[in-house]
Amino acid sequence: MSLSETESPTALIEIGVIVAGPLDWVDARAAKLAVEQTDRRLQELFPGFKFNFFEIRRPEMLASGRVEPSLLLCQALEERDALHWDFAFVLTAAELIGNYSTYCFAALSRPLDAAVISLSLIDPLALGVEVNDAERVERIARRLSRLMLHGVGHLSGLPRSDHPNDLLFHPPNARALDHMAALEPADQQRQREALMQIADQRLEEGIGRRMGYVSFVIRAAWINRREIYQAVWAARPWEFPKRLSRLTIASFSTLAILLMTAEAWDLALAQGRNRLLLLVVASLISTTLYVVLRQQLLVRRGTKRSEQTVVTSASALGIVCAGMLTTWATLFVSGLMLSHLLFPSDLIATWAATTIDQPHQLSWLDRPQMATFSASLGIMIGALGASFESQHYFRHIIFVDEEI
Repeated sequence: MSLSETESPTALIEIGVIVAGPLDWVDARAAKLAVEQTDRRLQELFPGFKFNFFEIRRPEMLASGRVEPSLLLCQALEERDALHWDFAFVLTAAELIGNYSTYCFAALSRPLDAAVISLSLIDPLALGVEVNDAERVERIARRLSRLMLHGVGHLSGLPRSDHPNDLLFHPPNARALDHMAALEPADQQRQREALMQIADQRLEEGIGRRMGYVSFVIRAAWINRREIYQAVWAARPWEFPKRLSRLTIASFSTLAILLMTAEAWDLALAQGRNRLLLLVVASLISTTLYVVLRQQLLVRRGTKRSEQTVVTSASALGIVCAGMLTTWATLFVSGLMLSHLLFPSDLIATWAATTIDQPHQLSWLDRPQMATFSASLGIMIGALGASFESQHYFRHIIFVDEEI
């Protein structure tokens, strides 16, 4: 059901609002009012666009208690693809499980063009404030509208703001949402340009219908290269070693074992430069594909092609590949430092007897070669550890780039 029926300007943005689970009458009224406020504010900020909001109720999604944001985000992705929305918001009365903080009232995902918002923590009653029902509806609606506006800005590629009155501010608590109303002119222009690209005809609606599958995927990825880059950057893949403990433990355990093994030194130093480079590339590609497939991160929705699906899948591949590259670099640096600190040339010459006869034959490239060899094998074993991470947690790490 469309909530906006005004005359259509040239640029149309479609936003789906999915109500997951039951809402009491206060939350239901506040959600409806928040959508209306969000629509009005977006029309004020971007008069050249028409924003169509569509509301869908999914009472079967969940009941109550706490829920993983990644679960609702994946369900939002299904609705977004099926109904061809530009953005999807999931509203729920359940509490969201936070992985970056002790509480979470919203989880935003650029790769999925979706966000999940919990009404429970923005309710004045949750903060111990006694208000009548009318005031409660008004406050929840205002805070929910600010979160939705923040979400549209974030999903459009805008960076965070440090000013408490800015819509892109990262609020430390629900009360801070009451002050978030402004948008800097520069950010407004950047968002307008992003929305114009989003409102353009999708590839599958035009020339993409005549393309082969591979050509369609390459073309869609190239057209949306900036969006894919922003999604990868926002996911902060350089924090993989810190966030994915099983990956890190397995990788560094392998590194330590290899450095302490004479046969490993002998084998590593016997490799040619080209073969070693091939090992690095093969390890990055194989671990990326293994983790992506094992954690079911690729979007597959039947046989129908979609530009948004390509962007989501390409973003997931890019995030995991960048995370694996970061892990490899961390292992390489650690291995290089340990090889210089703990392994003298005499010992290395003894262990790598088939390659080095005398300590003075040890080249300045030999220790980096061992570090490269160990790091490559390390991330292969580490990928096995990453595959045992909880799927909900792993998807949260990959897809949720802002948790409020």
